[in-house]
Amino acid sequence: MDKFILGIEDFVEPSQLKNNDAKLITIHDVREIITKRKRDSHKGTYGKAAFVSGSKGMAGAAVLNLNAALRSGSGLVKGFIPASIYNVVETMSLEAITHPFNEERLYFDEFSREVLSFADVVSTGSGCTNLFNYEKILNSLLDECLNPLVLDAEGINLLNLEKLKNHRQEIVLTPHYGEMARLLNKGVAEIRENIIETARSFSLFYNAYLVLKGARSLISCPDGSIFINTTGNPGMATAGSGDVLTGIITSFIGQQIDIKHALMAAVFIHGLAGDIAAKNVGEYSLIAGDIIKYLPEAFKEISAF
Repeated sequence: MDKFILGIEDFVEPSQLKNNDAKLITIHDVREIITKRKRDSHKGTYGKAAFVSGSKGMAGAAVLNLNAALRSGSGLVKGFIPASIYNVVETMSLEAITHPFNEERLYFDEFSREVLSFADVVSTGSGCTNLFNYEKILNSLLDECLNPLVLDAEGINLLNLEKLKNHRQEIVLTPHYGEMARLLNKGVAEIRENIIETARSFSLFYNAYLVLKGARSLISCPDGSIFINTTGNPGMATAGSGDVLTGIITSFIGQQIDIKHALMAAVFIHGLAGDIAAKNVGEYSLIAGDIIKYLPEAFKEISAF
């Protein structure tokens, strides 16, 4: 745990800091967010998380979403899954509820209402690259959803920023640097040069939460606050790692943790599980499923149980 005593300069270029306006997330912060469960609780207490994710060739993204949310404490998790990959997801995420849909015969408003009638929080975009008519699905959810909405991957790539200006729900975007650069029509190098102010300006202008994924993930909030994660390792630079993070974020928001704290806890625990996984399997062999496998160990480390 030596990394938790490092200064913020170890995570961000000092030239980007102004008046120490970014805060490191520590294990002490997360211990105050993830508290012991009440004895009289039930599955409804811990939220209903809905995912519209996956497509042909990318079933794993949906599986990782669902299983990460389940391992992060959600009471009920439901995946709205394209029929072409339904059997794969149904087989690999036994504890989740799964609902197949025919992407080519979809009535978008009816579909979004069906999703929203279940959900306390909705996540979409993970693995949706090959999903037919996905832009219409995304826009339907943006128009209809009043509960928090988490956008990942293709949900960011196809996002209309003009539509984002008029959103009514609380929105979280989880881009990596390349997706952020495309979203703003800038180069990755330009994004990196002034990452704190770029993230803060985006969150303030669009009234949205941003989880900018990188070697040290950064969170920016609509109130202008900035948080930088202190966990994680290079072994987590592997396909599916972001899908796991999206599952954890969605789970925590569905559990009625306020969004700023949900994001802080999610990025920290995601990185901590990756650190524990690296100790057991090594950085070279680490895969996204290992992060989920070691989530229970990460929770035990940060909890008071």
